[in-house]
Amino acid sequence: MIEAFSMREDEKFQIIWENAQKMPEMEKAMFYELERKKPIVGQLLVLFFFAGGGLIYAGKAAKGAILMVADFVLLGTFLSLRGIGPITPGDTFGTAGLVLIPPILALYVYTALDVRRSMDEYNRRLYATVFDRSPP
Repeated sequence: MIEAFSMREDEKFQIIWENAQKMPEMEKAMFYELERKKPIVGQLLVLFFFAGGGLIYAGKAAKGAILMVADFVLLGTFLSLRGIGPITPGDTFGTAGLVLIPPILALYVYTALDVRRSMDEYNRRLYATVFDRSPP
């Protein structure tokens, strides 16, 4: 399954390389700027969308979807234990819900760092594919 995603990405970069060989330098620069992943967009998706949104933007859809589900479950459990939801538990459950804050924060920090790494890796590969004369 992972090989299929890798093959699609390899095929995509092969097509980009073939098309880039026919482009003038200015057109290559414009193409690169349009196709590269913007770090601020990925970080904003992590912050405002569930944690996996930035990874989906960065091209890691499966990992992003798994982290979105994990984030949804953690936040749902936290909000339910804190009394925001259909059930209003007592103080014992509300205090127990505070235990979930460190894993939620760790998930967001991990995702933000992984989004940055994934986008840097993608942008480096795209730059080399567009501007390098040797095949990818």
